[in-house]
Amino acid sequence: MKKVLIDLYHLPQYNLFKNAILSFDPSEVDIYCVNRGKLLPVIQYELPDYNIICVGDYKHNKGMFSMIFKIIIPRIYRLFRDISSKKYRFVITAHYQANFVAKLKGIPNVAFIDDPRRFVFPLLKYSADEVFLPPFEKRFEGIKYFNALKEWSYLSPRYMTPEVSALEEYDLKPKEYIFIREVSTETSNYLSQTEDAILSISKDFPNSTKVILSLENKENTDAYPDHWIILKEPVKSIHSLMYFSRVVISSGDSMAREGAMLGVPSIYVGIRDMPANVILIKKEMLLKLEPENLVEVVSKMLSGEMKFQGQDVFRQRLLDEWDDVTTLLLNKINKS
Repeated sequence: MKKVLIDLYHLPQYNLFKNAILSFDPSEVDIYCVNRGKLLPVIQYELPDYNIICVGDYKHNKGMFSMIFKIIIPRIYRLFRDISSKKYRFVITAHYQANFVAKLKGIPNVAFIDDPRRFVFPLLKYSADEVFLPPFEKRFEGIKYFNALKEWSYLSPRYMTPEVSALEEYDLKPKEYIFIREVSTETSNYLSQTEDAILSISKDFPNSTKVILSLENKENTDAYPDHWIILKEPVKSIHSLMYFSRVVISSGDSMAREGAMLGVPSIYVGIRDMPANVILIKKEMLLKLEPENLVEVVSKMLSGEMKFQGQDVFRQRLLDEWDDVTTLLLNKINKS
């Protein structure tokens, strides 16, 4: 029996494909990934019965040159050796490398992305049989569109039921704390972003504000305020922790969008101008701020000076308007 190959390059991509993966028996799918951030330990933790093949290690990423010659090129070569039309009937990604190999091998493949970046996007358009984007204002020739953001594949009320019990471990009460995410700036997406954007203003938060912090780079743990709760990955039901928070703040764009789609007023303090973010900014559940303006705006949110749509009302609105991304993914695979 030919398998489906799913290639993961970043933790948000795993979240995108997670429900599709779980719809397959472990014998029907192979999961390829890179050792990048928390991606590998998270999928090993959450998919213990599935075949996970790690190709490429971001410990070698010291800049653009090393990323290309120590990670990307060796990874494509390994994928070329591993992937064959006799073994795989379909390849699905949110990147370009496995698509490129699949095209050379004559294997049907598709990519779902939300970041048409200058370097990756042209490669992906050349490599993949079909490329899907969310409904961005700017349209691209030869691209197909789905009416949702990729995070909706796992945050839709059809798939995500918040668990208030997730708060017990941290002695939290619903809507009485802030959720903060600080990303590492060592990946290609954030190489030009100021390091520790939230750390730089963390002392300005009032001590009375209860904060839980998801910290990608744990080297600076001791530099944050003592009363902040630093999460230890893998975190059980992290999206429940976000759902029951009062505000979500992130220096990475993915988690900022997740917070907004969970119906929580969210703030992005990174540098990237993402068309996916614009969709949620226009729906008035996501803000993009400079770090120096963060504390003032959060104070206005907590005081009620800034108003937002109710959580359940907002999520129902998205459910009514947007596609079921997981169903769309499975339909593409099942037609192969």
